[in-house]
Amino acid sequence: MYVYLCNVINLTQFPIYVDDDQREAFGGQNVWREMNLIPFKYEFTKLSFFNILMTVPLGFGLPFLFRASFKKILIAGVLTGIILESGQLLTALYAGYTFRFVDIDDVIFNISGTLLGYFILFKLFKLTFHILVRKWHIKFNSIVKHINNT
Repeated sequence: MYVYLCNVINLTQFPIYVDDDQREAFGGQNVWREMNLIPFKYEFTKLSFFNILMTVPLGFGLPFLFRASFKKILIAGVLTGIILESGQLLTALYAGYTFRFVDIDDVIFNISGTLLGYFILFKLFKLTFHILVRKWHIKFNSIVKHINNT
């Protein structure tokens, strides 16, 4: 999970360019003008898909680290999206220009990806469980009796 988080930070926050020539070339402080706070203002793009795909491992992996519920995974997705976009905003404010766009859609897509990963994990688990039960003809009553006897 650490390696995954480092790669997400690398993809979303770096490289950071702070150069007077670049600041002048980008037209000064245009951070606020380029920011999008209106959900779904633009169409769904390949970058939107990548924002979803980037956070699927988060929703898939968090249940392995701690007892996860839908609510906890949802909160983790919201916090992840807000933290990543806030980091981009702070970097843009520090640099004096933006080369990464702060977008509310990215937060929404990050939440969606996290929840998608969570649902994939449990759907795959359920499917695998049912396949194994059918393959070995396991009866649930025998499992419950075995558990109660131990």
